[in-house]
Amino acid sequence: MHKILISLILSIGWIQSVSAQAELSPKTAAFKEYCIRVSLAAAQCNLEQLKDCISGWKLTDTTGRKKEKFVYKNETIVYKPMGDFSTVDTTDEISRNGHLGFIPPAVDDWITKNCTVLELDEMDLLRDFSLDCEYVVRALKPHGKAIYSTRGAGNVELFAIPENGGKLNLYVHTIEKNFRKEIVNEGDYEDASPEGREYAQLIWRMSRNGEIKITVENTSDKAVSFILVKN
Repeated sequence: MHKILISLILSIGWIQSVSAQAELSPKTAAFKEYCIRVSLAAAQCNLEQLKDCISGWKLTDTTGRKKEKFVYKNETIVYKPMGDFSTVDTTDEISRNGHLGFIPPAVDDWITKNCTVLELDEMDLLRDFSLDCEYVVRALKPHGKAIYSTRGAGNVELFAIPENGGKLNLYVHTIEKNFRKEIVNEGDYEDASPEGREYAQLIWRMSRNGEIKITVENTSDKAVSFILVKN
């Protein structure tokens, strides 16, 4: 009996580890690559890289439903702030002032305040208003962590990327309940290491709409902002 239990625990751990390495959907993967490039380029004030990253975004480009969109490497990405996002424990959070905000309008503002002002080329954008990603940008003090709550169902994709030079760990606990509010399923997933990740991602499946508790841990010796993206 003990051998069976140990084997089951090891199997679950293996499945959860694999989920961190699974491939993101094309639009979420494009958004992740964009965030990584922006983080590196902003740290160096690399104007050509920053210009290329947001060349597919226009200041007036909104859907009228609190959504925004931009084109990155031929992918039209529609995104908005997480509507069902709430904070659980933000004791270690700090102000985002002076830190990178990641999304195109924030990158445009970063260029204006921190680098030479550019004349960005405009381009026609595809008119596809389906939502691809939800995001939130927060900031943590050195070696701080925070807990957030959101909801999801079906295949869930989640990634977190810190400012350049920062590292973080990502932990998720899911709770699914039936109509009687009884817990019918719980899950734990993580993409973490002792030194932290330059970026972290998780992919898992929920059989019904449920709560997702997200813990982000800053393992860096400096304060960093980060973007948390859910699809």
